[in-house]
Amino acid sequence: MKLRRVSALLVGLVAVLGLATTSAVRADETVTIFAAASTQPVLEALAPLFKQRAITLKAVHAGSSTLARQIEHGAPADIYISANVRWMDRLTDRGVIVYDSKRVVATNQLVLIAGPKPFATPLMAFGPGYPLDTVLQGERLAIADPEHVPAGIYGREALGMMKMWAKVQNNLAPTRDVTSALMLVARGEARLGVVYASDARRSDKVSVFAPFPQRSHSPITYPAAIIRGHDRPAVRTVMNLLTSPEGQAAFIAAGFEGAP
Repeated sequence: MKLRRVSALLVGLVAVLGLATTSAVRADETVTIFAAASTQPVLEALAPLFKQRAITLKAVHAGSSTLARQIEHGAPADIYISANVRWMDRLTDRGVIVYDSKRVVATNQLVLIAGPKPFATPLMAFGPGYPLDTVLQGERLAIADPEHVPAGIYGREALGMMKMWAKVQNNLAPTRDVTSALMLVARGEARLGVVYASDARRSDKVSVFAPFPQRSHSPITYPAAIIRGHDRPAVRTVMNLLTSPEGQAAFIAAGFEGAP
């Protein structure tokens, strides 16, 4: 009888230890970020850092407007990173985000890029009145959708302030996001393109033709926030890492400027 009792106790102990071991090695928690297309290199670089904290990062990249609409309709995002305040404000007004989680994680600059085709040097300093229509030589100017996508909205604002918008409207090649505009120029399908400074570093087939004056457009900021109903410790950890020294270093290495 004693032997049977000891055996039963050992079996029970093994079962308890097995449960503890299973619990200790459970799978990483997944955090889903819906983020502006231009942030893709940053989140890819940060993925190993999140992994060290038992967090698997799932990133969905597209134009900020597209992502905001998807979140409004119930897409399973934990965090939203926009390339401007307009779309973040839209989700804020609709009560979709956790208000006290909102913060700016990076800033950026707007540039005009040229592709692999041989190109003459600028005719004059790039500024108001620059003959951009002449420089295009009838070819296309790639730009993210200027009605909805932040990069295109900034681009339209800058070109308008610099008295160029009306002259190049018939040469526009609108795209669904800024990455698509970059690819058009890199493939030589558009002579010039309007993208962020960070995007210009993503392809060795493009070069910066000229930076846009900072005063020609609204400040380019990237606000991030947690989606209501998705606030949990792992999500807060990701938010904190985005503005940590390691997170900011990743943004800067990708060509962004740090959070203000």
